[in-house]
Amino acid sequence: MKKRKVVSLLLAAVMLMTLFVGCGSGDSSDTGKGDDGALKIAFSQTGNQNNWKVTQTNDMKEKIEASGAKYLYTDAQDDTAKQISDIEDLISQKPDYLVISPREYEGLTPALDAAREAEIPVILVDRAAAGEPGVDYLTLTCGDFVWEGQQIANLVIEKFGDKPVNVVELTGTPGGSVTIDRAKGFADGIAGHDNIKVVASQVGNFSRAESQKAMENIIQAQGDNVDVVYCHNDDNAIGAIQALKAAGKKVGEDVFVYGIDGQKDALQAIIDGELEATVLCSARFGDIVLDIIKRHQAGEEIPGYIKNPGKVYTIENAEASLAEAF
Repeated sequence: MKKRKVVSLLLAAVMLMTLFVGCGSGDSSDTGKGDDGALKIAFSQTGNQNNWKVTQTNDMKEKIEASGAKYLYTDAQDDTAKQISDIEDLISQKPDYLVISPREYEGLTPALDAAREAEIPVILVDRAAAGEPGVDYLTLTCGDFVWEGQQIANLVIEKFGDKPVNVVELTGTPGGSVTIDRAKGFADGIAGHDNIKVVASQVGNFSRAESQKAMENIIQAQGDNVDVVYCHNDDNAIGAIQALKAAGKKVGEDVFVYGIDGQKDALQAIIDGELEATVLCSARFGDIVLDIIKRHQAGEEIPGYIKNPGKVYTIENAEASLAEAF
């Protein structure tokens, strides 16, 4: 019985690997596969301008290469025109799957059209792009950005009640779905609470340096007229905290800062009393992408949206959650 069980497990492992390694026959120039028949998976990254994106890039590379697939990669350096050019270059290399982290929601239509014409399945990760799932792309997997913004709104309402609250907002990439949705989630969350007003909004571009500069500008314009800083990610939040402290503001007493991502630096800032809260938006997509590909190779129907779950971090759970942060 024990020998039969071992044989069964080995057979199951072999069947799983064949999803990523083909039979080895056929012309590799036509199929997109290498001489050994391994799947070729391409990843078009928006850029590596912050820790979240670096974590995403490293996780994708590590997980795809560990699966035995061939890995192609481009970095658009936070430039939509370059990302379109990158994707066209990747398509010319005939990958079996194309994974894209879109810089803008509207900007990538030509690239998606090219992938569809080349009959290459596209998996969108962490941000949406204009198009129809099942037609223009296979699926989108990301966090629920509207929900994330709503969680911050709920925390602000819970903390301040009916007291007057002046909020400044540091946004993410202009035109990105994550920026649009996080702004909408917060706005929807505070709707009906007339005591909470957004008095200023500037682009932080998910960058600590840009957010620090933007916050410096807001401080000059608003003075002491700021109670809350709602940041579209943790890099925005940490940049804002640096600017506030440099201006002599008591962070966590005079001004309360909120972020989104769940980065290790942010959780430590919560423990240190400098960040009020953050919401997890996981940067790790390698395993999710590989699971989507396995299911697609097996002929399963893939839903148009696959949620990457989130959670809220506050002083209640930040220290216990440090080990899981990135």
